[in-house]
Amino acid sequence: MDLSTIFQLSFPAFISKKGIIFSTNDAFRSIIKDAEEEPVEEIFDIIEEHETFTITRYKNKEMLFITEKKDQYIYYIGKENTHFSDLEKQVTELEKLNRELDSIIDNSYDGIYITDNKGITLKTNTAIERITGIPKEYYIGKNVDRLVNRGILKDSVTKKVLKQRRTVSVVQNNFEGKETLITGSPIFNNKGDIEKVITNIRDLSELNRLISELNSVQKKNAEYEKELELLKGYSNSGIIIESEPMKELYETATRIASFDATVLILGETGVGKDVLARFIYSKSKRASTGDFIKVNCGAIPQELIESELFGYEGGAFTGANRNGKPGMFEMADKGVLFLDEVGELPLKTQVKLLQVIQDNTIQRVGATKLKKVDVRIIAATNRNLLQMVTEQEFREDLFYRLNVIPLSIPPLRERRDDILPLIQFFLNRTNLKYNLDKHLNADLKNSLYELDWKGNVREMANLIERMVLTTSKRAISHDHLPADYKKERADPQIHSLKEAVEITERKVLENAYSKYKSTYEISRVLNTSQPTIVRKLKKYKIGQS
Repeated sequence: MDLSTIFQLSFPAFISKKGIIFSTNDAFRSIIKDAEEEPVEEIFDIIEEHETFTITRYKNKEMLFITEKKDQYIYYIGKENTHFSDLEKQVTELEKLNRELDSIIDNSYDGIYITDNKGITLKTNTAIERITGIPKEYYIGKNVDRLVNRGILKDSVTKKVLKQRRTVSVVQNNFEGKETLITGSPIFNNKGDIEKVITNIRDLSELNRLISELNSVQKKNAEYEKELELLKGYSNSGIIIESEPMKELYETATRIASFDATVLILGETGVGKDVLARFIYSKSKRASTGDFIKVNCGAIPQELIESELFGYEGGAFTGANRNGKPGMFEMADKGVLFLDEVGELPLKTQVKLLQVIQDNTIQRVGATKLKKVDVRIIAATNRNLLQMVTEQEFREDLFYRLNVIPLSIPPLRERRDDILPLIQFFLNRTNLKYNLDKHLNADLKNSLYELDWKGNVREMANLIERMVLTTSKRAISHDHLPADYKKERADPQIHSLKEAVEITERKVLENAYSKYKSTYEISRVLNTSQPTIVRKLKKYKIGQS
């Protein structure tokens, strides 16, 4: 190669002498001007020299030069390479992916070894040493048949994969007695021939041990939970019960929780109907499939009750959301809908509720089509629904649909064993809430125990919080009771025997009337005649406006 040849080339070319550009041709000068007598490394932004070629970059132009050394001269014949950068990036990315793949394979908890289509092991990972007790390097280059002959494997999955041309799994004990699951999968080339076999080895003995331990722990945990639930009176569910009637009630609630039958919870205001409803939901399968949606039927205006329960279509009425709105039944799908104060539902709405219970379908306000729902209904009321049926204020068919499983919560005055534990519970809760450390004196506890608690648990919670916050002293005594509560504990006035009988008779009748409101029911409960009840109510002016 000489100067005349260089000058005739259509490719960029130049000659250097001792690192200085000696001569260039026209093709080179069309790319880089005034390069002669300049150092090669100063002309190019990047220069990578190899034995027979050199890679350069000049102003974002990449060129590949074939080089030839002759005496003290180096001849460069080049070509712009627009694809070289992409190829370089692809090679770099492939190298990165290979490193990541090697890391993933080596850090896998399962043993992995890869063979070619002859059964020769190409690669293994560290986990195989833990499973077999043999260094991973031992496997490289060895045929799986040799491993079988040595007793390291009892059967060759690789051979089965090569023969059957599909993924094969076997369970076997290795020579250390460990139970293993071995799965071999074929890798095919473009012609459909098996190129490699990847085998995964999972140590089942370890997995079986963990499952056994987990089952043992879960069994013990279930036993402990059951014991704690009994010892703490369901306190793990936020429920404090010590009296036998409440224990029986919650045991019944636990038994029926898994059934989708409708539940009707009865009881005075504040006895904890909401708490019992949530308890039933928490113990049911629906706790994992849907939500607990509570609706206070007495707090929603009658003109809005249907749209709140069943939803409405867009533009169904003035002011309605143009996209419509799902009702409580749709929100409670797969879960539980708690209808509190169900006795306050208007008769028109009761008809639609009956349809939902019977057909499991709802119809939005303004809609023409029915929609399926899967909802368990728990209803609650402090009213006498049977009396309301008699007075045509509540539908009889709906009553019997709701009254499938009736649960009646006794008032606090009829389960006094719960009073002191509940007082302590609310005291602890209030102290924790406000970061205080108050306690109740014995005389105050006695006073609270003797109260009738007409507002039941809700009244108790409010009273305890009130006294804790309004009393400056750490010890709260009977003197700190509000005046209206002290009256209940005042020393009883001495009456004549006749007056005492009348006072007691009046109280009994007032309690019976507030609960039943039907003279026939009152006479049955008090074991006397209905005319006698009518006469006594008139005498004491009970129920008269």
